[in-house]
Amino acid sequence: MNPFKTRQQAIAFICVGVAVVLSCVASIAIAESFMPNNLAGRRGVVIFYRTFTPMIVVWSLLASWAYFNIPPRSCSGELASDDEGDIARDSTGCEV
Repeated sequence: MNPFKTRQQAIAFICVGVAVVLSCVASIAIAESFMPNNLAGRRGVVIFYRTFTPMIVVWSLLASWAYFNIPPRSCSGELASDDEGDIARDSTGCEV
């Protein structure tokens, strides 16, 4: 069962997943760069890793799942065929 009714829904979900993953990676990089080099700063960085690493893994898996469940493109309208009468098809199965 595919939870996405349209390609746009799946693409939007993938974009959200990528945005969450990138923001988590950026948060870890900022924590590494700007936390003070003392015990409290190192503990803070460890907390950032413990918090954002599972989020990175989960949202990466969700975005990958959405990518593999994108509905196929739908063919719409009258499509032209080639001059020799053979019908050309692209990778989506739509006539061109």
